[in-house]
Amino acid sequence: MTTNFKRSCENLSFRQIDEFYMTMLSQTEVLYFLKDILKITSVQEKLTNDKAAILDEIINLYQQKIPYQSIIVISRRDKDQRLSTMDDIKAQILSTQGGLCYDHNIFMKHLLETLGFDVYLNACESGLNGVCSHVSVLAKNLVKTGDNYYVDVGTRDPFFQAIPLNFDKESPVYKCGFQVYKFVKEGEEFSWWQKVNRSYSTAPLTEKDIIIDGWRKYMIFTLEPREIEYFRDYMIKHYVTQNPPMPGLTLLQLMCAVEELVGLYGKYFPQFPADLVTIATDKMKYNFEK
Repeated sequence: MTTNFKRSCENLSFRQIDEFYMTMLSQTEVLYFLKDILKITSVQEKLTNDKAAILDEIINLYQQKIPYQSIIVISRRDKDQRLSTMDDIKAQILSTQGGLCYDHNIFMKHLLETLGFDVYLNACESGLNGVCSHVSVLAKNLVKTGDNYYVDVGTRDPFFQAIPLNFDKESPVYKCGFQVYKFVKEGEEFSWWQKVNRSYSTAPLTEKDIIIDGWRKYMIFTLEPREIEYFRDYMIKHYVTQNPPMPGLTLLQLMCAVEELVGLYGKYFPQFPADLVTIATDKMKYNFEK
């Protein structure tokens, strides 16, 4: 990316950036994101030598640099509440502000597609409510023809690598920080299971949860490709805050300790303007008082 382009980006506000980008990710934008934001070197050489390894590197660094957060959705005033457009998504990710699963994984799908990966969007059904509630990405033909990998950079329970789905019945057990997880295959259906940790859980346990031998069935999906239009009706319930979120989902209710959030975001997430955080906390205070 040219120096002038980078300087222009640095001088733009969040809403101005939204108008600055074109609809799709260009090769220039992708290389800028990988080299200047994720700090990945020798991109082309790595793509040529080992696509699986650079995919894991992208996922790992992405999770460290781009936050999963609902503050932008919450902060939008009533007239601005909408499902993110591609311009919204690019503005949020390229400014390192992040977003929810819809933002992260749609960006990742376009990023990997531009790099030459064979990827498509995937719909996950939450074990909490039985409806499509999560967008992820599937990569195929990564190491060999016919293989499939689960890619997800848009979850509160982060993955730091692509998960191979080429097992007969059950994947190895993976551990990442507080999260211990595995994948299980039953016919054409895959399920993501989390080891129950009662001292920490981003999605509280309910009586509807399926728990077997200390494992909770968290998400369900198949390998069926989905177009972006498929998610619109489901995801708008996450993004349009005047509508109540779907039962069991709390993406728009996650901001707590609202009195201290402006200072905390300023310290740990300086990419979020103070006025944006203030708007979000004010809206959350209103919800709590109701």
